[in-house]
Amino acid sequence: MVRQRAFTLIELLVVIAIVALLMGILIPVLGKARRQARAAVCQGNLRQWATTLAAIAEDNEGRFLRDDPVGLARAPLWILTGRSFAERTNDHLQAPRQYHPISTKGMLCPEATTPADNSVGGGGGGYISDGITCDYDIKPGSTHRAWVFTVSEGSTKETHVSCVSYGLNGWLFQRPGGPMTPMEQFELMRSDPPASYTNIFLLRNTARIPLLLDGAEPALLPEEDHHPPWSDEEPRGPGMEGVCMNRHSGHINALFLDWSVRKVGLKEPWTLKWYDTFNTAGPWTKAGGVTPDRWPPWMRRFKDY
Repeated sequence: MVRQRAFTLIELLVVIAIVALLMGILIPVLGKARRQARAAVCQGNLRQWATTLAAIAEDNEGRFLRDDPVGLARAPLWILTGRSFAERTNDHLQAPRQYHPISTKGMLCPEATTPADNSVGGGGGGYISDGITCDYDIKPGSTHRAWVFTVSEGSTKETHVSCVSYGLNGWLFQRPGGPMTPMEQFELMRSDPPASYTNIFLLRNTARIPLLLDGAEPALLPEEDHHPPWSDEEPRGPGMEGVCMNRHSGHINALFLDWSVRKVGLKEPWTLKWYDTFNTAGPWTKAGGVTPDRWPPWMRRFKDY
């Protein structure tokens, strides 16, 4: 009889150790490749939006939809969700619905496809347009959650729900110049239609002006002195914390007004030109004298700007 030689226990252990070692090396590499692929998909979504937003601006002489006089930042919401209220209140401009070929997947960053937690507070309200009563609610997103917009229209309260992972630069939809004082808001409310709009064709240095970004709210309104968020997963608002999210390995993705798409470091938004008088050398920049110890611990390892 022929004797068959089997593997010894030591040989089996060696093979298992080699396999475990290879898995330990390959899994992080595969994880990094997967994250890079999701970031590329996110940038592709923003390029789709660039085509849509450029068409709106071109057909309306460089102007987007106007915002509410007191800066309730509804216009970005209507553009991103394509809801009909924008068509009713901005009939002097082309309605956004005809420019809205973005698929449901294109509205969601692959790193933030989960809807916002319903337990997190949001902003809402109601309005009447053409005799139709509508109620709406917005749940803010976070690093790995998309913001949720729910609107109920008419006597039947037909409900529409939209989930989006991106936010528009809200300052581009208000009167140019940045935040308004209460008196300026009052004066603007007295004007019909609102006193002014932003003509993006007249803006300079458009490569530094963000238009659409990874965001936790539909209208983002950062200011130079906004404090960074204390943690990465806390619910976000419309300020600087709404874009300071670690979605893409220390970066977010952004579309700029020169129609370019690129990644933005988590500390970089404080150096972007959000509105005319925004100080890009403010207290949270290297030029403004910020020191590493001032940043929340979770942000200290990221690149300074």
